[in-house]
Amino acid sequence: MILRNADSPAVSAAERFEALYTGSYQEITGYVRRRVPPDAADDVVAQVFTVAWRRFGQVPGPPQDRLWLFGVARNCAAEHHRAATRRLRLRTRLSQEPAAAAHAPGPGGPDDAGPDPGPVLAALASLKPRDREALQLVLWDELSHAEAAAVLGCTVNAFELRYRRARNRVRNALAAAWADTARGIPTTGIPATGTPAGHRRARAATPRMD
Repeated sequence: MILRNADSPAVSAAERFEALYTGSYQEITGYVRRRVPPDAADDVVAQVFTVAWRRFGQVPGPPQDRLWLFGVARNCAAEHHRAATRRLRLRTRLSQEPAAAAHAPGPGGPDDAGPDPGPVLAALASLKPRDREALQLVLWDELSHAEAAAVLGCTVNAFELRYRRARNRVRNALAAAWADTARGIPTTGIPATGTPAGHRRARAATPRMD
C-alpha cells in the first residue's frame, strides 16, 4: 500500500485543503475568538477558510501554511473591527439629534448613554437598496461623491441625486420619530416619510447633513 502525504502531487487540492482545515481549525478558531466578539467569531473563522480556499494556490507548504493562515485570520479580524467601526460611525452620524428640536432629550432621556440605533436602522432599512448604498458609501466608507459614483458605475450628477434623496428620507424619518418621542408619543417604528406631517416636522427640525 502506498501512503500519501499532503505534499504529494497525487493528492488533490480538495484533499490538501481538507488536511489544512482539519489540522488548523481549532488553532485558528482560538486565535479569532480572542480578537472578535463571540457572536462574530464563527463568521470570521468561516471567512478565513473561504479566503484560504479561494487562494489555495498561494498557500505555502507545511509548516509555513499555518503561519499563512494566521496572517489571513489577522486580516479578517481587522476587517471585522473596521466594519464595526464604520457601522458605529454611521449610526452616530445619522442619529445626531437635530439642534433645532427645542433641545429636547433623546429617546432615552437626558441621562441616556447614547442614541438609540433602532430608528436609524429602521430608517436605513426603509430605503431602496440603491439609495441606501449611496448613503453608506459616503457616511460609512467615507468616499467622495465622485469616488462613490465610480463604485456604483453612474455619473456624479446621478449619484448626488440618489444620495440627496436617501439623506433627506433618513433625516426626515429620524426627525419625525424624535419629535414624537419628545411629545411623549411611543415610537414603534419609523413613520412613513411620504406623509406631509412627517416632512413638515423634519424640515423644521433638521439641519443639512452634507
